[in-house]
Amino acid sequence: ADEQAAANTLRPPHQHRACRQMSKLSDEAIAALRKSGESLTTIEQRVEEIAFQLDCDAIIPSQAKTELAQLETQAKILECQGVDSVYTSELTTGKAEAKHEKKDQLSRLESLFERIEALFKKIREAEKGT
Repeated sequence: ADEQAAANTLRPPHQHRACRQMSKLSDEAIAALRKSGESLTTIEQRVEEIAFQLDCDAIIPSQAKTELAQLETQAKILECQGVDSVYTSELTTGKAEAKHEKKDQLSRLESLFERIEALFKKIREAEKGT
């Protein structure tokens, strides 16, 4: 950091802007989206593990249903408090990256909710068959 500060003081003023990094607000938004992205990946992976366990009869349907409901709740909280709480309209330097990441995560969440619903349907059908 000290080397970067020293390097910036040696540059002519017109070059400071070209080397400028993202604003603090943009950094915070990107960091929040990275964190929510990691949480989303964890939820997605667990849902797929449950789907695999259901296919292999390694988990009983009632246990899968309970865990899927908990994961769905976690995903809804993540959507509201994680992804949707990141506002990109105020950003300048990282706006495009943040908007892209937010859009990607919202799309992933939509797919995740559809996947969970399909698994709930599969469980209901399996329960009817027993």
